[in-house]
Amino acid sequence: MTRYAIVLCLFSVLGCGSHEPAAPPPPPPRSSVSTPWVAARPPESASLLEMPAQVESAPESSGAVTPPYPARVARILTRPGEHVARGAPIVEVVMPQLVTAAGAFASARTRVDAYTKRRAQLEALRAEGLARVAEISEVETRLAEARADQQSALATLRAAGISPEEASRILANGGTTLLRSPVDGTVTELQAVIGETRDAGGKPVARIVGAGAPRIAARVSHGLPPGARFELILAGRAPTPLRLVSQAPVVDPRDGTTPSWFEPTAETLLPGGATGRLRILLPEAASVVVVPATAAVTERGQLFVVVKSGDGTRRVPVRVLASSGADALVEGALKTGDPVAANAKAMLTDGGAR
Repeated sequence: MTRYAIVLCLFSVLGCGSHEPAAPPPPPPRSSVSTPWVAARPPESASLLEMPAQVESAPESSGAVTPPYPARVARILTRPGEHVARGAPIVEVVMPQLVTAAGAFASARTRVDAYTKRRAQLEALRAEGLARVAEISEVETRLAEARADQQSALATLRAAGISPEEASRILANGGTTLLRSPVDGTVTELQAVIGETRDAGGKPVARIVGAGAPRIAARVSHGLPPGARFELILAGRAPTPLRLVSQAPVVDPRDGTTPSWFEPTAETLLPGGATGRLRILLPEAASVVVVPATAAVTERGQLFVVVKSGDGTRRVPVRVLASSGADALVEGALKTGDPVAANAKAMLTDGGAR
């Protein structure tokens, strides 16, 4: 047998000459979507009941010391950390505009006194026929001009909080003026250098922060159940009970929270600007649990979760009190441990909820 015949026989035995491509395996049958069940958790296990909070000082408990006119710092009379009373001197400055006004006020007051005496003399002489009406009229005109200058200078002094009596002391002290603390408190900032010039309305020379009725600002859910209690947690302090004062009429669409303000239930002094956490204490009778955020679904305007009940399921209407990226705090006929569909939308799409 030739070599060519042997090769043909091998191809015939192996079936290579009649080989056809095998058909692909049939696709697996499509199965229903399986939704895992998770147990509803107690609300105390979620961070949804705690959120950042900040203590805001009372408006009357803090103040800033700022020169009303351009000023040159002549002397610094306090240091940061010192407790000062209301009206205590903080810095001594020279304000040229104020010195000019004090001089104009003193000059106008001198002219007013002189013209007042002269008018009285002329009135007496006119009674005896020794003074003319024109002379009295001229004196009265000069007196009115002096009084107008006095009122103009006084307005400048009043704008700086300077009384007419202090105007004389400004001139006697070489033109220096004391800037005083507007509140009782502690000097927290002092930014002044002797000899520097500060513009009016610029950065304050000093800041004073005192104690007052605080207010706590936080962002909480607008739909908290009635009877909820609140407390402020600050480092190194016992929890401070709070009461809800008000909530803004708008809800942030990004997270569903509302700016809210609280006050201590008892008279308490809290450091202004301190940051802590607001803790929400739910009433014991509240039916509130924590479920996955995807467990709540809306259908026909009703919000509900799917709960496993025996061999079937049931829909339980709920109300979302707060939510985060993964969890949602809901209120409804649920209790801790109830098996809830982790993805209710997928279950409804698959037709598994009855």
